[in-house]
This record gives sequence, structure tokens and C-alpha cells, in this order.
Amino acid sequence: MIITAIQSTFSQKEKKYNIGGFVELDHISYFKNTEEYDTKVNSRNQGILQLELDGSVNDKYHFFTGIEVRNDISDADRERVFIDEAYIDIYMKTMDVRIGKQIINWGEADGINPTNNINPIDFSDIIDTDDERIGVYSISSKYYIDDITIQGVFIPVFQSSKIPSTNSRWFVDFPTTVALPTGEIIPAQFVLQETQEPQKDIESAQFALKVSTTIKGWDFSVSYFNGYDDLPSFNRQLSQDQNGLTNVLITPEIERLQVFGADFSTALGSFGLRGEAAYFRTEDQDGTNPFIDDSFYQYVIGLDRTFTDIIGENNLFVIAQWVHQIIESGEDAPNTNLNNIFQESFVARAEYEINNDAKFIVQGIHDIKVDNTYVQSELRYNLSSGVNLSVIGDFFGGKDNTFFGNYQDNNRIQARLKYSF
Repeated sequence: MIITAIQSTFSQKEKKYNIGGFVELDHISYFKNTEEYDTKVNSRNQGILQLELDGSVNDKYHFFTGIEVRNDISDADRERVFIDEAYIDIYMKTMDVRIGKQIINWGEADGINPTNNINPIDFSDIIDTDDERIGVYSISSKYYIDDITIQGVFIPVFQSSKIPSTNSRWFVDFPTTVALPTGEIIPAQFVLQETQEPQKDIESAQFALKVSTTIKGWDFSVSYFNGYDDLPSFNRQLSQDQNGLTNVLITPEIERLQVFGADFSTALGSFGLRGEAAYFRTEDQDGTNPFIDDSFYQYVIGLDRTFTDIIGENNLFVIAQWVHQIIESGEDAPNTNLNNIFQESFVARAEYEINNDAKFIVQGIHDIKVDNTYVQSELRYNLSSGVNLSVIGDFFGGKDNTFFGNYQDNNRIQARLKYSF
């Protein structure tokens, strides 16, 4: 009776409201636990409650609010109670305006989107970032001229991404030595300082612009973002304490960033073709600052197809993508940096419908430049209406000091039970 009441839609004159959301239970176990991880969080046992209120006052005004409560008895750093989104839409004849906390997704590629830079991400679990974009307080407007849509976004207050805490298995521990400019390697202690973020004032405001259209079955867009990198650069400074011990002070700093982007998608017979590219103009345009990413180009090109009636009436969806990053200075970028994971990468995903209630999904990434790999497999089953069970395996491989290679001990299995209402 209570669930039926929550799910119901009720009207009062011209007002209509919907209440929905989901409840999720999530457990993760890692295959390998050693003394090295005694101080790390070695599992996940979390529950999530998401409540959403969606309504329209009339044809001109719409509102949405999503509130999330997440509790993790294994990792307190992942606990949160906050507003995912809370905005109001105003519809006009040739223009729409959205005001409030919102998530804005740009790009046509599958999962890897160089043009999608407006919202930060919760990277407390680097692999589990689906639905982990963080809403930003902003004003977004769309203006329609025939087949052309012009979207502008203004973000008055900066919000950074969340990086793993030092007790997380996704935080790579600092080394115990440092190389001096002379080449000598000496013992050292690394100390992580507080992140230096922009001031919360109008001078740190960000904005973005996107123009999109459709021409003879081809969807195109060009975009521009002017703001900050939501991930910090890490400045290093050597010092010595009174006992003569060398300290390496690591100061995360948020730097300005501009992104010029474009994307497209179309259907070519039974295939889907999509592409996306962007130029990231960082604060280190001349490539002389070792602590700031050099400016770089990144593009994604992908091809997908759905094969019908593979076995009986079951379908198979397959997509393959190539991701390439080109550093403007010609220097190699460290693959361990979150902004430089995909340098020369082949990315693929396949979804097979076992029956009406079950689906098997496998996806993987292999970077041929640095030789590291990530593979995820998932069996998804609909237990009943609105109730979904997923069993997920994550597997890593690669050389030491590569992004996925650093997490070879983090192979794991995840069980997720979700009820949507």
C-alpha cells in the first residue's frame, strides 16, 4: 500500500507531480587481501536511497529534485547525503531555460567523452563511476533556430571532482624515495597538502557553449568550455625538517582549462557511426611546467551494430571504439594521471540478451601504447517488476606504473540489488 501510494501520480487542477527513485544494496569483495592492505578499505557494503520529485505547474514550468542518501559501513568516506539535482525549467516559444543544480551531458561517444567537461565526477571508486557525475549550480539555456540548437551554460561556483582518500585501495601510495635534480635517490616522506581551489567568486565563474544541428541524417555539434579542470595537478616541493629528513610536499592545485570540441553521429545502413574530438588547452601551453598537464588533443571514433535473432529471438549489441590522445608538446604524458588514461586505446562493449529478463554484458579497454588492460563482465537479471540483480566482475592487468597495472591487486566481484519505483 505504501509503495503504491509513493508511485502514484496525483493531480490538482493543472498541477501534476511524480515521486520516484530507487533503493540499492551493493557489496564488493576483492580477491586479494594482503598485509599491504591492512590499512585500506577492503570491501564495500553500502545502501543507497534515491528520492526524486518531478512535476509541472503548467505547460511553461517544470521542476525536478533528486536527493541521495548513501551509507557505506565499510568506507565512511563514501557516505553522503546531498542533492543530486534540483532545478526548474522554463519553456518559451523558441527558448528553454533551466536554473539550479543540474547534470549536463555532452558528447556522442560511448562512455569516453572528450567534450563532456561541465560536471565533476565522484572518483572515490575510480571504476564505478556510472551515475557518479556531480550536479553543479548553473543556468543552462537552449535557443532554437529551425534545425539549430544553441545551448549556453553559466556556472558561477566551481565544484571539483572527488578523488580517492588515502585509505582507499584506489589511492596509489607514495614512494619512500625521491630523485634529486642531481640524480641522487634519497629516502623521503611524502606529505599531501590541502587542495588549492579557485575562490568562490564571480572571477572563478565558468561557462560553456554548444551549437548542434542535424543535416541529412547526420547529427553534428561544436562546443567550447572555459573554466577549470575538475581534477587537480600535483605540485611538488622539497624541504627538510629539523632532523634532516627530506619531505616532499604534494599540493593539489586546480588549474584553468579551455576545451574546444566537436562530435557527430549517424546511421550507415545497419551500423551506427559516432565520433568526438576535443582540444584541451591547459595552463601549460608551452609544455615547460612539469606539474601541469601539457595541452593535448583527444578523439574517439566508434562503430556499433545490433545483430538480431542471434539465438532464437535474442539480440546482440556490439560497439567498438578507438581513443587517441596527442600531446601538443610531443612529450609523453604519465598514464597514471586520470586525464591521460586513454592514450592509444581500443575500447569495446557487447550486450547479449539471454532472454527477456537476463542480459550478459562484457566490456574492455586495452591501451596499446602503455600495455595495460581493464575488463568488466556483468550478468544482469530482472527478478520482478522494478527489481534488478547484477553480478559484476572487474579485472585489471598491465605493467607496473601504468594506470590499470597499478590496480592488479584490485580484481573484485560485486553484487548489486536495486529496486526502482
